[in-house]
Amino acid sequence: MPPWLTLVGSLLFLAIAFAFIFFVAKGCVATQESTQIRKYVTSADSLLGESSNVGNNDLQTVLADADGDPAKLDGNALAGAASQNERSYRQALEYDEVPPEFEEAQPYLVSALGIRAAATRDLAEAATGETGSFGEALSAAVEDFRLSDGIIRNHYLPESRDALERVGQQGDQSRLQEPDPFMDYEKLGFDTPSASSGVRDDPNALHGVQIAGVRVAGERLLPGRNVVLRGSAEPVFTVKVVNGGEVAETGVPVEVVVDTVAERQARSATIRQIKSDGGSAIVKVSGFRPGELQEKADVTVKAGPVEYEETRDNNTLTGTVTFGL
Repeated sequence: MPPWLTLVGSLLFLAIAFAFIFFVAKGCVATQESTQIRKYVTSADSLLGESSNVGNNDLQTVLADADGDPAKLDGNALAGAASQNERSYRQALEYDEVPPEFEEAQPYLVSALGIRAAATRDLAEAATGETGSFGEALSAAVEDFRLSDGIIRNHYLPESRDALERVGQQGDQSRLQEPDPFMDYEKLGFDTPSASSGVRDDPNALHGVQIAGVRVAGERLLPGRNVVLRGSAEPVFTVKVVNGGEVAETGVPVEVVVDTVAERQARSATIRQIKSDGGSAIVKVSGFRPGELQEKADVTVKAGPVEYEETRDNNTLTGTVTFGL
């Protein structure tokens, strides 16, 4: 066999081998990504199911047995419900395997569970007689619970379904079951719609929120600019969000991501309501661990998007933070 023919055969064999390895590797990566997405959806569905059970079983039973009399409340059971809600919120907040496709949906999940955790904790504290009237606390808690229901129904689930469609995993949408409302509000005597649920979603109206300003430890963070944190300054972000739409927006998520060398830290907060036509609200986002000395960390601050929002260029602000002396 001529040497040139042997060379051609060897090159052809190598090409086939490399092509085989490439397609196998690509298939493995695709399978891994599909598995990660399925794992995330299943985990989120489990958290929502657990949260719904806390409301409809544990908390509902405690309040029904008391029949409106704070003296009859089972304080231990109420504290247990608050602890379970807090645990679900922490699990969602600290979940570090969120697929990129679900970065739009995750803040809504965190916000809804965080609202439930805070409202149940306030309710448990009011039951001990340490803060205010229990009746007022219960009304406020129900308002918050209904708000969390709306965030899940109107924001988290649609964003998650869109994400599955983008990656071609529509078959996994069966895992995105809409959970029951957190409680049976009619049985509690709250059968009228809450103030926040009275804001109707109108797809034909102008919807849109934007970041109007961000401060870190009191220093203004401008787009593409750097803020140096000195001395004992803590990385606490104060975010101002403006509603330029024609209707009030409820449950607006705000997320701050700080990328240090050691880790990617993401923290969220929720603005309960922003009035329409230029209304604004301010929220603080904290809980970040400082990076290494003189390290410059990338920062991304994001508000929304809200349902039916078309222009999203002004929803995000990026900059850097340096951890100085």
